Order: sequence, then C-alpha cells, then structure tokens
Amino acid sequence: MSQQNLIVEIGCEELPPKALAKLAQAFFGGVKLGLEKGGIQFDANSSRMYNSPRRLAFCLQQVATKQADQLLKRRGPAVSAAFDAEGKPTPAAIGFARSVNLELADVGHSDDGQHLYVEIAQPGKSLSEVLFPALQTTIKQLPIPKPMRWGDHQYSFVRPVHWLLVVFGEEVISGELFGHQAGRLTYGHRIHAPGPHAIEHADQYAQVLEKAFVMVDPEVRKARVKEQSEAVAATLNAQVLIDADLLEEVTNLVEWPVALAGSFDNDFLQVPAEALISSMQSHQKFFPVLEATTDGQLINKFITVANLESKNPEVVKQGFERVISPRLADAKFFWDQDRKYGLENWIPNLKKVIFQKKLGTIAEKCERISAISYEIAKDSDFSAEHAKRAAQLCKCDLMSEMVGEFPDLQGTMGRYYAAAANEDPAVAQAIEEHYQPRFASDIIPASPLGRVLALADRIDTLMGVFAIGQKPTGTKDPFALRRAALGVVRILQHGQPDHDLTSLLALAADQYAPQLEISAESIQELHEFILERMRHHYQSEHNFKAPLFNAVAAVQRDDLRDFDKRIKALAEFMCRPEAESLAASNKRIRNILRKANSDDLGGSINPESEAEQQLHNACAQMRDTVSALVAERKYGAALDQLAGLKPQIDRFFEEVMVMADDPATRQSRLALVAELEQLFGQVADFSALG
Repeated sequence: MSQQNLIVEIGCEELPPKALAKLAQAFFGGVKLGLEKGGIQFDANSSRMYNSPRRLAFCLQQVATKQADQLLKRRGPAVSAAFDAEGKPTPAAIGFARSVNLELADVGHSDDGQHLYVEIAQPGKSLSEVLFPALQTTIKQLPIPKPMRWGDHQYSFVRPVHWLLVVFGEEVISGELFGHQAGRLTYGHRIHAPGPHAIEHADQYAQVLEKAFVMVDPEVRKARVKEQSEAVAATLNAQVLIDADLLEEVTNLVEWPVALAGSFDNDFLQVPAEALISSMQSHQKFFPVLEATTDGQLINKFITVANLESKNPEVVKQGFERVISPRLADAKFFWDQDRKYGLENWIPNLKKVIFQKKLGTIAEKCERISAISYEIAKDSDFSAEHAKRAAQLCKCDLMSEMVGEFPDLQGTMGRYYAAAANEDPAVAQAIEEHYQPRFASDIIPASPLGRVLALADRIDTLMGVFAIGQKPTGTKDPFALRRAALGVVRILQHGQPDHDLTSLLALAADQYAPQLEISAESIQELHEFILERMRHHYQSEHNFKAPLFNAVAAVQRDDLRDFDKRIKALAEFMCRPEAESLAASNKRIRNILRKANSDDLGGSINPESEAEQQLHNACAQMRDTVSALVAERKYGAALDQLAGLKPQIDRFFEEVMVMADDPATRQSRLALVAELEQLFGQVADFSALG
C-alpha cells in the first residue's frame, strides 16, 4: 500500500488571534482521530500542525491511500433453525443470505457444522472516503463560541472561508467544504504575494508559502517575533519585556513578522510604569522596553511587530507612534484625576458595589476583612492598626478610573494611591500584595502585613460563599474558591501569620453574625474543602501520593505549616530501605489493636520473652528523644530515630504471638504494641502507609 504526505488547508479571513492556537490544535487533533478511527494509517509522530492569521492547516506524514482490506466473518442462524424437517430453507436462512448479499447456495457452514457461516472480502475505503467525513465531523466539534455565516448559504465557521487546499503527494483529493472544491491553490501575504500559488507536491507547502511571505509554522513564527524584538531592543541598548500571552497573540496577528522600535513622549513616564505597560500590551499589542539592567526601569520606547516588510519603515513607525500617544494620554489623565480624588474618599462608594447579594457590599466585606486582620495581627510583631487600615483601603482602587480601564492593575494602583496619600509604606505594600497569589504558581505576599490581609480576604470569601450554599460544583467555580483555598494553604504554610485553620475559620464565621447564621456543619465542610485543595496541591506540585497525605492528616489537620514540615520529612523518610517494613508493621499493629477486646487494652507492660524485653527497652530509651524532636518540629531527625527500631520490631513479630491465650500475657503485649503505635504516631499515622 503506497504512502504519501497529505496537506490540508482551510483559507479564511483573519482568525481571532487569542483563539487561533486552540482552534488549530483542535482541528489537527480532530482530523487525526477521525483518520485513526477510519483505519487510515499515517505517521502521527512526524505529522505537524500549521496556522497563520488566514489559515488552519496540517501536514500528515506517510498517509496510506486507503484502508486495509478486511475479511468479514459472519455467523448466521443454527442449521437446525435454517432448514425445516424437509430440508427447505426457513425465513431465517433466507434473511441471513440476503443480509450478506449472497445466494443461499453460496452460504457455507461453520467449522463445527452447526451454523451458517460466510467470509466476505471487503475492500478498504479510499482516503477521500474517510478524510472528508473526518473533516466535517471535526469542524462541527471545533470550539467556536460564535460561528459566522456569510453569503446566501447556510455554512457557518469562525470566519468566512475563501479556499480549500487538499493535496496528497502530487494529487488533489476531490471533495467539498463550505461550498469550495478542494484544489492545490493557496494564497500568500495580502500585500507582498497574494497569489494564488500552486502546491505541486504536499512536501512543498511550507516552502511555497515562505516564498509568498507567509511563515506558516507557528513555532517558527513565534521564534522570529521574539528574536527580532530582542535584536531591535539590543540596538537601543535596552531589553524588551515579552509577556508570554502577548507573544502568542502577536504571533497570531502576523504572517510575516517585522519588528520595529518606536518612542513616545518622555513626560508619560511620570505615570506608574505598570499602567503604561498595561496600555501598551492590552490596547496596542506593543512590547515595552526597559533599561538594560537587572531591575531595568521603563523607558520611552516600545517595540511593535508589523505584518509586512515596508520599503519605508520610518513611515510605519510614525504610524504606530501616532496611535500610542492617545492611549498613554488616557492613562496619564486617569492617574492625575485619581490622585486628586484620593484613596480614602472612595470608601463610601464601596457601599454601592455588591460583593454578593446575600453577603452584602464590598464595603461590608472590607469591614469583615478589617476585623479579621486586626485579630490576626494583634498577636504578631507588627501593627494591628496598620492591618486594620490596610483592610479598610484594600478595595478602594476598584473605584478609580485607572482600574476601571485596566482591571489587571487592581491592587497595584491601590499601592500607588496609598503612597500618594502618605499612608504608611507597609499599608501601601499590603494593599497591592493582598491579591497574591493570583494563580496556583504565583508568589505569596512578601510582607507579613500583606499575608495577613491576603489571608483575611480569602477566608472571608470562602466562609461566606460556603455558608450560603454556593460552593464549587464540577467545573463551575464563579467565586474562584479553589484558588482562594489554595492561597490560604500556601500562606499558612509559610508560617506568618502562625495561626491554625480551625481558629481562622471560626474567626471568619464570627464576622458574619448576626447577618448570617453559619452552622458548624458549614465550617467543617469548608475545613475539608481546604484540606482537599491542599491534598491536590501536594499531589500535583510535589507528586506526593494520597497515603502520604492521609498519614499526616490523621495527626495534624490545623497547623498547615507543621503539616508541611511533617509531610516533607515523611516523604524523604519513605525513600529509606526500612520504610516499607515499618509501614507494614504499623499497619499490622493497627489491625491488632482494632480487633482486640476492649477489656484487654490499657494494661501494663510486663515483658516475658527476650524479644519483648528488647523492644520495650528500645522504646523506653527512645521515647524522650523522639518527643523532644517532635516538640521542636525536627521530624526528619525523629524519623531517623524511629528507623532504628526496625530490628527489634521485626524480631518481635517473628517470635511473639500478641494475642496469646493467657489474658495477662495478651494484655501486656497489646500494651507494648500500643506504646509502639503511640511512638510512631507522634509524627504520622504509619498504618496509612502500609
């Protein structure tokens, strides 16, 4: 069966840049799956996806021309049911012959002679018979939220389709999509080489388009954007700030990237750099430029990526400079106006903004955060009044013109406006930091006050939303409670503030009274939810398995900093050769104690055999040392000590029958294993590991 490379391209009007990568991947993956299900063989590993602002495409390598031929084996009715007493065929026999398109005389019997049976050679379908149904199925399943229709027909797609290219080796595979017959023509850059351009062979696709000023490989195009931008920045003796998401978007806006440097009025640098950067990135899709130092400051330059190779780049640059000035002027206007109004003056406005219908306004939320922050901070070595003040102001910048235009600057502008109003620097810093961590891998607040405020904000949200029954379900999490819970975990694991989870939840619940009655069940449910997010965090970030988490959770569920120390020490210990045996022994101990009669428990230890005496002595010698290490949270050292009990434990279980017939002996041995369990249980429940 011969094999050739296959290229498929759907040519469109400009596709949405933020959705292009996802669309292209879904298109490529869907067709591959369709061909695999259809029995068409190809080399999936070397196949690749292509795209540009005006096309979705892929190249499949070493594609078979047709399905493999098949030998269909069909067993029919039993012979006894196929013929009557006179040997005449019954309707069952006639129906079976008709279903396989044969005369009854041509139908054979199975090897055992008990059933009618046929083998039918079925030629494999051609590539075209499988490809176009796979294309149609994939297109229907593409993640297109708002499909478009165009012309006077009923076709719909993400953008109007203008051509269809399907080339297999040197041949065009006939078929139709969106009213276009498949051909070998593609179209290049709108200005430099619009085309059409013929693809004589599938292997020439990328090369032909490159000559037509289209870099169709998205990874090559992205690398070109980055390399050119960095090279242009180097000519300015500066460095370019390239955000990963913006790089992806810019890559999907151009087919032939050409990076250019532009500048703006130096007076705009009086505006906070974050506002200028946000304006350049979100509104203009420009890359900001910084000084070429480790903590380089923003300079009055930008780098943009044009979609053509102009003969007069200076004119192109001036055009970009003209469009950026009004945007930066807006940012400067917002900055000037917001400072005139002042951060504290926005506090009354927060009463007009609903946080959640049943939980009140943003102003009420700030009051609760303030109370929680004050209670946490009053036991710390920094000002509780600062914590209270930061909480009162932390949401005020939501009322500013700047944050209204650039929502991603919430918190950041709060810090600037607080500093402009001569608030304490710790208060200003905490206002910005209380939004951290914004996502799973984000940093936690650097300052103690920032951590208190971030913790209070998240605990308040979690408690309130759980209390009104709006906890996350499935993929729905409108209040981002999973992210908030993980933020609580990470902040508490840092250890400052050093508070346990139960007391914090109780403190948050108290702030809702008498507005909202929160049951003990709701608090416990939230406690379990936070622990579950912590479990997920350890499994995804540290690859700690569930038994490891369960072993620590059995002895520590409130002090999350302590939990973190325990689980990391235990994970390291489980790599030791003694670990598996000790875990199994502890599981055996737990089973013995669980099955024991209550009358046999609580007795004193009176060793009878040498094995019992050795284990008892070893436990006694180790008890104080392990307890002291646990008290100092030196769990790794405590586990090192416990590992030394392996020889005595192994000998005990090899030579001693715990559940002896004699009651006194049985009670003594149960007391010994109970002591052993208690010793290990100071660190974790080892029985959960066995």
